[in-house]
Amino acid sequence: MISGLQEKRGSGYRTPGIRRWVVLLFVLVHVLQSGCASLSTGVPPTAHQRTLGKVAIVSLDREPEIKFEGFSHGRVGGAGKGAGTTFVSCLGQIGHGSCSGEFCGAVIIFWLGVCGVAGVVGGVAGAVAASPAATVQEAEADITAAVTARTIQTALRDRITAVALANGTTLTTVTPGPQPSSVPTIDYRPFAAEGIDSVLEVAVSRAGTQGAGINASVQIYMEAHVRLVRTGDNAETFAYDYRYEGKRLTLAEWSADQGKKLLHALEEGYAALASQIYDSVFLLYPFPDEGAHSAGLLAVAFGLAPIEPRLRGQLSGDAVIGPMFEWKTVTGVQPTLRWQSFPRESDLRVAPAEMGRVKNVRYDLLIAREHELAPAGIVYRRDGLPSAEHRPATALAPNARYFWTVRARFELDGRERVTEWGTTHYMARDRLTSPSSFSYRFRTP
Repeated sequence: MISGLQEKRGSGYRTPGIRRWVVLLFVLVHVLQSGCASLSTGVPPTAHQRTLGKVAIVSLDREPEIKFEGFSHGRVGGAGKGAGTTFVSCLGQIGHGSCSGEFCGAVIIFWLGVCGVAGVVGGVAGAVAASPAATVQEAEADITAAVTARTIQTALRDRITAVALANGTTLTTVTPGPQPSSVPTIDYRPFAAEGIDSVLEVAVSRAGTQGAGINASVQIYMEAHVRLVRTGDNAETFAYDYRYEGKRLTLAEWSADQGKKLLHALEEGYAALASQIYDSVFLLYPFPDEGAHSAGLLAVAFGLAPIEPRLRGQLSGDAVIGPMFEWKTVTGVQPTLRWQSFPRESDLRVAPAEMGRVKNVRYDLLIAREHELAPAGIVYRRDGLPSAEHRPATALAPNARYFWTVRARFELDGRERVTEWGTTHYMARDRLTSPSSFSYRFRTP
């Protein structure tokens, strides 16, 4: 839109001036949309935390919806040069017994989404012949027993259990008995006799890639649905959906080296979802003031707003607006990041009594490299920072773009709590794992 504007000769108008006004109007619309959206909090409830008691964790044996957009299946689709061996490779991995432990969940998702059709991964740079039908059938027969929804779901359950244990919380793993097919939900009341007060029910609901186009990048994602059920009366006390959005790569990049990047990204999805779910269920303390705070020029933040570097507008992805306006350049490759301290003045006004009991405030910081307007992996993390500023101990890459975010960790009435991660969009505060494309951002010189 902006690149198509032309200078109007003899009228005094200049294209750069028009561009600036269009840019400001475009960004202002995004800010106003975010401000209006703040009327709906999007933050999960936390009342259940007072009555958790002894918690058991259950994974549902349900096959998630797995859809790899951009990957074509079957002989007609053919295969790209970088993807041609991926199909046989991932079949061979499972067939030779390398699918074990938590890693197996990612392998099964990979197999079901990319390798699960009698053909090959398709569509990057030219076509090659599909694997012979006999080879495919033989490999499928070898691994049929390994490909179950249970493998996918137990991987998430085990990840959450490990995160809980690392935080000093013990979760008991239980397996519900047979349930009538006519009953939509499981009856957890029998576990009350075993001293279990709550059951945390988790399930991967969706996984795959999103995006399409010739040689276009596609983004990996995973979603999980969580329910907390009180065993005394089988009442649902908490229910929420969480989403992980990871790297954006081309099909050739995802398929290279036997699909290892794709498998690694799925494993990152398990880890990110597990941490987000544990924090949300056991530790989350939503900000008393859930409104938007100024984060810079035509920019807002939900959470601890950035002080340095400030933001410029909302991330649009526009080829003209982005490079010119949206990424502020910091000083050096070890920039000092600053943010609002907790409790903020607005939190003290909304909940003065509770905020007066807050003790031992610390901060957790994440920095991720940007690629194709998405986080490409966390490159720096520090937990328990004593003040609301930090200079990375290691240098970041020069002339690179980064997402970053921060949250408060503190004690309240003898319990450790955490706030939501800072974000530029209200829906990304706890539903979307951090860092995300809605995190704060900067560019190194």
